[in-house]
Amino acid sequence: MDFRIEHPAYLLFLLPALGYLIWSWNRERGRTGRTALVLLILRIAAATLLIVAATSPYFQMRAKEEKLIFLVDRSASMEGTEEETAAFVADAVSKGQGRDIAVLSFAGEVTNDTQESSGAAISRSEGETDIEGALRYASAASAGHPARIVVLSDGRETMGDALEYIRSQFPAGVTVDTALFAAPESEDVSVSSFTVPATGRKGESQQLEVTVRATDSATARLVLFRNDRPIAERNIDLAVGENKFSFIDVQSAEGLVKYEAQVMMEGDGIQENNRMAAVTEIEGPPRILIADTAGNPSPLGNLIGKSGVIVQTIHAENLPHDLSSYLQYDAVIFDNVPGHLVGEDRMTVIHQAVRTFGLGFMMVGGEGSFGLGGYFRTPMEEMLPVDMDVTGKQLIPSLGVVIILDRSSSMSGRKLELAKEAAARSAALLREDDTLGFIAFDDSPWEVIEASPIGDPEEVSGEIMSVTPGGGTNIYPAAALAYERLRGLQLERKHIILLTDGMSASGGDYAALAKDGEADGVTMSTVAIGADADRQLLRQLSEQAAGRYYEVTDADSVPSILSRETAMLSRTYIVDEPSTPAVREATGWDALFGNGLPQINAYIATTAKPSSDVILESPKGDPILAEGRYGLGRTLAYTSDSGAWSGAFASWDRWGEMWITAISRILPTFRNEPFDVRRNTDGSYTVAGPKSVPFLDIAVVDEKGRQLQATVEPVRPGTARVRIQSGPGLVYFRISGDGETVSKAGITIPYGEEYRPGPPVKERLLALAEASGGRLLESPEESLRSPESSKKDILPAWSWFVLLSMMIFFADITLRRFGMPRILKPGWTVIGQKNATGNREETTVGKLLKAKKLER
Repeated sequence: MDFRIEHPAYLLFLLPALGYLIWSWNRERGRTGRTALVLLILRIAAATLLIVAATSPYFQMRAKEEKLIFLVDRSASMEGTEEETAAFVADAVSKGQGRDIAVLSFAGEVTNDTQESSGAAISRSEGETDIEGALRYASAASAGHPARIVVLSDGRETMGDALEYIRSQFPAGVTVDTALFAAPESEDVSVSSFTVPATGRKGESQQLEVTVRATDSATARLVLFRNDRPIAERNIDLAVGENKFSFIDVQSAEGLVKYEAQVMMEGDGIQENNRMAAVTEIEGPPRILIADTAGNPSPLGNLIGKSGVIVQTIHAENLPHDLSSYLQYDAVIFDNVPGHLVGEDRMTVIHQAVRTFGLGFMMVGGEGSFGLGGYFRTPMEEMLPVDMDVTGKQLIPSLGVVIILDRSSSMSGRKLELAKEAAARSAALLREDDTLGFIAFDDSPWEVIEASPIGDPEEVSGEIMSVTPGGGTNIYPAAALAYERLRGLQLERKHIILLTDGMSASGGDYAALAKDGEADGVTMSTVAIGADADRQLLRQLSEQAAGRYYEVTDADSVPSILSRETAMLSRTYIVDEPSTPAVREATGWDALFGNGLPQINAYIATTAKPSSDVILESPKGDPILAEGRYGLGRTLAYTSDSGAWSGAFASWDRWGEMWITAISRILPTFRNEPFDVRRNTDGSYTVAGPKSVPFLDIAVVDEKGRQLQATVEPVRPGTARVRIQSGPGLVYFRISGDGETVSKAGITIPYGEEYRPGPPVKERLLALAEASGGRLLESPEESLRSPESSKKDILPAWSWFVLLSMMIFFADITLRRFGMPRILKPGWTVIGQKNATGNREETTVGKLLKAKKLER
């Protein structure tokens, strides 16, 4: 056993402490004699012990026991070994009763599975293999004590470098044992590479190269997709190893073209490695995507297409969900499109395309657009140059809204959260004096907010968001309560909004409710969420109550629906008075508006943002045409419509020219010059551009429009290394050097080595064990062996020194307070004390008598 201290430098504090104590002893020894010397010794001892305690003293002794930590590899390459690894751990745990044992499982992250270590399969296989990260976690869990880490893996490390970590940074006293496990062999085919040209021109033939790897001779089917649609497929015979195939495709469209290759084989062992995507940029004239509705087809395609711009028009519900589909275009136009047909997810993708990649965006008015379209507090409102709300709220009639929300168990999760968010967004549209009620129901109604003036919107939002899922579904009691709460209120508009995703448990006299409500001016709209909703009942309720019926399959449309319903309660959002717009800011529009303007019939009232440029303005000061910038993109708002609302504009001889000018204002204005993006062997990317560019601004976004965390490391002028966190699939780089030279590039993130079939790497596991002084285990019992003689355990001793110092300190206080104790002979101690006391008393009395005589 050795005694050691961790911070010997702290002993230097003894010098000033001894100097002070000796100086104070010199000052006191003349008055207290021998007592001062004893006190000095005690104080020196107390100070010395306290300073030694500060050095973190400890006893080092041979370890009799060590903490045992099992690290179970649950990465994708270990699929099929779950029962085998669980049995190994369970056997060791049962034979090591009384030992300090922890069970962790790992892939890209570490999970604590100690509670499941008795025999259940440990987690499911997924993700990459990060042995280094798992060892770092486990060694930290040892808390500085002797420990044995047992790694159960196939040794196929695809992240980090565990061997280098053990050699350079591994803590002393920790040993790594390894146990080899191999996944069951299975036949597998995979797309190992897919190459397409980075750029091309319309009409050009391009060769696409696909490499398919097979573990055995097999027959499979290879399918090629362009923009998610199959364009070619063939049956292929595969030999063991790499098999190369080529496709020829003639480019008939411009923009960003997404290709994907997929191989299919019956009995394939790993499905995750069967697909790979790539993109190519096809140059051509500007491409515009126009979204409209079946009920209101857009005439803009014919007007804009005359300029040579390529236009595609689709209905809003058919808008794509992935980023690559929007990056094929230069601009997107919403022509009188209600927000609930788009949904929040697609709005988010378009928002990212505008902000990060410079896509142009225009919204055209109508009864289903702007505030009436349900775009309040959406990504669309954020990027447009106008706010959906109106500053002149004093013109809105007094409103009363009761929202009835289904909180049954089937609504739990995302549906309920989006519905609550929708209700909170609707509440934010109301004024403080407007009336709001909120009823949540399952088997019975729960009046969360009683119908009353809204007051504090933040407090209302908190109450709405507090609703939790419940039991069944019973609509009628909640509907009856909502009608009752609005009945008799002195309001100009009274409306109920019902949201549900299920079938009501019982019926009721809804017709009577609607009739009584009609007499009191109460209307009701209904929203059916998902395929299980009672669509017939909800449609009937909305018709009986003079409201609107909405049918949605995706709950992300609900917020837009409730915003639309709340806004439609007030027709003052629609200004339907014929008027002539005034030109306010004509930069870029001078030639078009220089000779005056015709009248419009109506428009949607909005509020211009401070940063926007209002081109045309109504006599009431509302924006008719406004433009602005958002991120790299340009956006434009035209608050009248493309049809009847535009009045004399539609017959104006410069009507078509106005739309062509509008398109030119939102097209990307930067130069699109290609940057070279290459994947490195370590998974990072090298982006190279002109050497004249000192610094590259790079953003990376995935197919869903989510911006990924990217670390950009400058290498030299015009070149940078980029590291991103992303799973396999397509990601898009937006690269800018000077703000004018901007490029977008679609990059394929291949599936990891984890999903490539291969044998276990025994040599890797053996090297890890040997580097730390461990061994490659053959049985669970070997992990329970006694610690090596070189392992030392640490017994901290600082608390003992502190305790002893405190005891001496209290002894010092006692001596200073009561003095030194006397050691006297038996028999005369008491008498001596008594005589001494008597003499002192006599002397004292004598002195008092003498003093009294003198006074006389």
